[in-house]
Amino acid sequence: MEQDRANGAPVDDVAIQGVKVGMMGPLAGIGDPVFWFTIKPIIGALAASLAMTGNILGPLIYFFAWNIIRMAFTWYTQEFGYRVGSRITDDLSGGLLQDVTKGATILGMFILGSLVNRWVAVKFTPVVSTVPNQAGAYIDWSKLPSGAKGIQKALQLQQQGLSLTRDKVTTLQQNLDSLIPGLAALGLTFLCMWLLKKKVSPIVIILGLFVVGVVLHVVGWM
Repeated sequence: MEQDRANGAPVDDVAIQGVKVGMMGPLAGIGDPVFWFTIKPIIGALAASLAMTGNILGPLIYFFAWNIIRMAFTWYTQEFGYRVGSRITDDLSGGLLQDVTKGATILGMFILGSLVNRWVAVKFTPVVSTVPNQAGAYIDWSKLPSGAKGIQKALQLQQQGLSLTRDKVTTLQQNLDSLIPGLAALGLTFLCMWLLKKKVSPIVIILGLFVVGVVLHVVGWM
């Protein structure tokens, strides 16, 4: 429209400003969910999972991937908007942005959901039961040779399925994992999602998890 007006077309400032204001809502509606709530968290999650293991590729992937996607999208949309011109409003009103937003949201939820089991670790340490193993089901350390030969023999017996201790100890976490592996982590994730839905500040949730985790560790529950 700026170019048409410069070439002599009867386009005034009110029309140009009206198009700018009218496109703010649809573009913000797709920009925030796709970039800030989908692409950026996904890249951050993948990069953080590498960084937590000490891999230098974590921060590098985050920096380069995010900036490459951002600059490529900016370049493409600028060219696309100029090429299409005022006809782009037809696409905006036809539900194109809503479809893209919905698809990106589903993809983001799927990827972040698959990372819950890797990122969230909850381990309850209370002992539920202690059952003595039968003779021959555990390693009798008194009968092993001393030194390196004894350690080698113990490792071989462990590979054969023998227990390292005389008693079989079952913890609360083992019982939960026998039902559904990662059940506690999934429950904690749903709790955080519910708190966010209730407009609880993420900073408050982080501090709360820190305090609760420390207290439960001190009392011997985690």
